Amino acid sequence: MNNNTLKITLGVSLASLILGVSPAHSQETHVLKVADTYPVGHPFAEYGLLVFISEVESMSDGRITFEHFPSGQMGGASTLPNMTRNGVIDISSVAPAYISDQLPMSGVADLPGLAESSCVASKALINNMFQPGNTLYEADFKRLQLRPLIAGVISGYEVMTTSTEIQEPAGVTGLAVRSSGGSIDRTVRQLGGAGVAMPASEMYESLLRGTVDGTVLGPVSASPYKLEEVIKYSTHGALLGSFTMTYSIGERSFSRLPEDLQEILVEAGHKATASLCEALDRENIAAIDEMEKAGVEFFVIEDGTSREEWANAISPVQEMWVEDMESIGRPGRQVLEEYKDAIELYSEK
Repeated sequence: MNNNTLKITLGVSLASLILGVSPAHSQETHVLKVADTYPVGHPFAEYGLLVFISEVESMSDGRITFEHFPSGQMGGASTLPNMTRNGVIDISSVAPAYISDQLPMSGVADLPGLAESSCVASKALINNMFQPGNTLYEADFKRLQLRPLIAGVISGYEVMTTSTEIQEPAGVTGLAVRSSGGSIDRTVRQLGGAGVAMPASEMYESLLRGTVDGTVLGPVSASPYKLEEVIKYSTHGALLGSFTMTYSIGERSFSRLPEDLQEILVEAGHKATASLCEALDRENIAAIDEMEKAGVEFFVIEDGTSREEWANAISPVQEMWVEDMESIGRPGRQVLEEYKDAIELYSEK
């Protein structure tokens, strides 16, 4: 090695020490496989995942790139979490309602009577409840070796039906109602309906064929599945709960990344969560307008007797959930109170 080469090598090494990276480390690239079950154009993907991908690729200067497999190409909602945990894919959509047997505590975010805003709920989750060390994270996601990066909450679930207009809680009695599972199943049962758990992708055909009489869903989720073509009636203001989704990375994939790239994933996830929740709150209002234009009739639940009647009908669901969790040895009441505190915190911001 001549003197000039030695000087260059020493210079690079010194600069690397100052920056805290090695030359080889700074050039290392990672391709992460991402899979979800949502169709192209769904808000979860458009305003959540795609924002996340753009942020990560920019912030990492291309050291992280992605391969995206949408619309269930890699598997269904119940299989993607295991594929992520086992390292077959790196990041996937993980919805607690679809795997409530594996993430029972995370159903707290889907309970009725809590957050009415997607942004309040999403930020309470990603900034508090889903953070390592928090009771919910330790009880649920850590057990599955998954780490949430993005949280999305579709709040304000309504009853949508094909032929029966629902004006009061008793109207749900006896109906077969599609449910996302988990906490929404409890709400449907409390109203006297028969909850039929199925992925969102199967709703259209089931409603069209009369397999179910209706669905419990947020208006923003109706449009991507063209439900306005088969739904005739919907409540507006029933506030029957929420649907919580995450994009989570497997701990195996996360731990193999250098610390600076881990920090980029976390930061980008927070930015994507903010983008997604703002879009969900905005588009939920727009979705109602579009459904009305398509002929869907909304029954508005006004403040007063009607609002009180619906609130009283679903109020026992929270306590039922606590009892169910504690019966299997999980800290249900503690998690519910911590979530309420987090909601209050972000409601004030």
